[in-house]
Amino acid sequence: MQYVGDYKVLAHAETPEFSMRLLSLGGKDYVAPHYHDESEQLYAILEGAVEVTLGDRTIRLRPYETTHIQKQVVHNVRPVQGRALVVSICTPPLKLEDQHPAGSRPAWSHTGTAPVVLGRLQPVGQLGGPRARVAERKAAAA
Repeated sequence: MQYVGDYKVLAHAETPEFSMRLLSLGGKDYVAPHYHDESEQLYAILEGAVEVTLGDRTIRLRPYETTHIQKQVVHNVRPVQGRALVVSICTPPLKLEDQHPAGSRPAWSHTGTAPVVLGRLQPVGQLGGPRARVAERKAAAA
């Protein structure tokens, strides 16, 4: 595996279909520009705010926002201020040998649609399903 930044992996899980890592980025931590030949990736922000650069475009993500990274797109992540917790989900599962520094191949720019915030995840208490509504009623009655 090549060097791809300074950050902490707090948790890692893998299935045959995907891998998931919980990343902690704080202070001067960062995920350096890199790409994956085999895996697509999704970043979901749990705490803090980050800037994600995809090719030649940069977007800012806040808690509960997500973005999708296609394979072979050079990308990097850094916290905007303070600490950030980021969930990284890769499919197929990310292998150590599939993390390539951006400088290890000719420059490539994002050529698809502009990178966007895919949407906001709903905190568990706001899912609104039957169990959530029962729990909310019990909490309000207490």
